[in-house]
This record gives sequence, C-alpha cells and structure tokens, in this order.
Amino acid sequence: MRLGLIVFWSFLLAGCERPLPVPADQAVRPAKLFQVTAHQPTISHEFVGKLDAAQTVDVSFEVAGELLQLPIREGEAVAKGALVAALDPTNFELAVREAEVQLRLTTQDLQRKETLLRDRGISESVVDEARAQFELSQVRLSQAQKRLADSRIVAPFDAFVAHRYVDNRSKVKVGDRVARLSDLNELKVVASIREQLVATVTPERVVALTARFDFLPDRPFPLVFRERSGEANPVAQTYEVTFTMVRPTDVNLLPGMTAKVRVELKAGEDDEGIVIPTTALLSEPNGEFFVWVFDPDSGRVTRRTVTVADPRERGIGIVSGLADKELVVAAGASQLQDGMRVHRLGEPDTRL
Repeated sequence: MRLGLIVFWSFLLAGCERPLPVPADQAVRPAKLFQVTAHQPTISHEFVGKLDAAQTVDVSFEVAGELLQLPIREGEAVAKGALVAALDPTNFELAVREAEVQLRLTTQDLQRKETLLRDRGISESVVDEARAQFELSQVRLSQAQKRLADSRIVAPFDAFVAHRYVDNRSKVKVGDRVARLSDLNELKVVASIREQLVATVTPERVVALTARFDFLPDRPFPLVFRERSGEANPVAQTYEVTFTMVRPTDVNLLPGMTAKVRVELKAGEDDEGIVIPTTALLSEPNGEFFVWVFDPDSGRVTRRTVTVADPRERGIGIVSGLADKELVVAAGASQLQDGMRVHRLGEPDTRL
C-alpha cells in the first residue's frame, strides 16, 4: 500500500513538471564556412602593410634668420613651386644692394684704369689688380643673391605637408627642420613577409599583387614590387618588402594607413589536392581528425572523419574524407554538435 502511494505521487509530480522551452536563437549557431576545392590553380597569402609616401623630405633653410612667412598647414597639399616658408628678407636685400654698389664702383674703376693703360699713364699690374677687384665684386653679388634666394623655401614637388616643425616668427638656424613634405603621386606599401615565402616565390609564380583597405573592402589596388630588405628581422624572421601603387584621385589615401597586402601565386606541387583552414580541423581523444560538413539544404552540420596529409606551409592538407565543392565550418567549429543547425556568416571563403 505504501509502495503504491509512492509510485502514485511520483507520477503525479512528474506530470506537473514542464520542460523549459529552448529559445530559437540559442538553437542556431553562427558559423563561417569554407568551400572545399579539389584543385586550386592559385593560392593567396595575405599580410598587413603600412602605407607610406614614395618620397619624403625634411626641408630646411641654408641661411639663418627670423621666420616671416609660414603659409602651410599640416595635412594640406601644396603644389610644386609653392611657398613653404620665408625668412625676413631685409638683411639679405641690403646685402644684395651693397654688393651691387660695390660691383658698380669696381666696374668704373676698371674702365678708368684700362683707359689710362692705353695712354701709358699707368702700369699693367695696376689694371690687373682692378680687374681682380671687379671679379671679386661679381662673386660677392652672386653670393648675396643666392642668400636672398635661400631665404625662401618652395615645394620641390607636388607635396603633402606631413609635419610642421616650427612656428611663424621663430628664429631658425642653418639646417633647422621647417617641415616634412611627402610626395604622394606614388605611394609605397611596406609589409613584413615570412622568410619561407621570400625564399621560394619567383616572379613567374606571381599572378597578382593587390592592396585593400578596411574602409574600401571591395576595391583592390594593384601593386608593383619595388624592393626588399637585405636582412631578416632577427626576432620575427621576416623581410621588409616594399611595393608601390598609383595614388587614386577619388580616395584620400595617406601615409600611416593600414593595408592588407594579398599575394596571389600559381599553385605548386605542394598545393595540389584539398587544403582547408587549420581552424576547420578538430581532433578526437583517440587521435582521429574530423570536420563539420554543412548541408545547405537542411542548414545542419554533420561530423565527418578525415585523413590529414603532411603539414604544409598554409592550411591543412586532406587526403580523404572530403569532396570538391563541399562546405566545412571554418570558424566556430568547436561549439557544434552533430545535426545542429547553423547560420552562415556571409559567403563561404574559397581561399585560405
């Protein structure tokens, strides 16, 4: 009798307990997909690069004085030949006038003595001395005119004012930096590239070189290889490689901006077969490997055991278990279960 009551109350309480509903948004996991390709004619490598001007100069005066004009502003463009800075020209102009007067006097003195020489009134040595004074006056005038010209700095090319070092009305000495000017007609993109890639890539394998910016993700900018450093970074074992690109007229690209450099190469022998991202591969406690294969019709994932090839420079080579055009989960794979529905994030990647 007692046992029957216990069983009765157990069934009654069980009937009163209702399972909590599972929110629909927690039942679907977001995932980034990768489309398997059995044979890739090309492979891509991506690096972070920095934008820089093809040419940058720090301009300075070759004479000392007080800064009188400084019309430039940081971040603005100046045309070739435009005034960058000018010193107070008063002392330089006075020096030119003095040299002009001195030249006029020595010219008159030389002419007078040459006349006397023709009349045998003076010796030839006196005329030679007057001629030397005349030539020295010419040199002094040229020097004074050059100092006057050097009291002004003009842009040597169509430039971008990257930095201004001094303020107007300040005293400047010879060699003091006034401004940094960058030539943006051509831009440089500098990236650090692994030594393995630098050592193995030949010009014949390069299919395309492009740069992209986060604020223009769908617009690639063609690059041209320019040079690379002769020594590797002792810590990262990377080489600094410089590319050049034509500055676009409709986008204000400036030095210091971050670019993604993509190097697309013809596939080599080691790149044949199926290669997947390392983030797509998971392992079992028994040492086996598997991936999550996505079914676009049902929106669900299925666990698939795969055989892994020898390690490669990029991605993971797959010997068996996957077929061409299949979709595998490349990001978020560790959070999945067999048969779980997933929400794809964007279009599937096709390149590593």
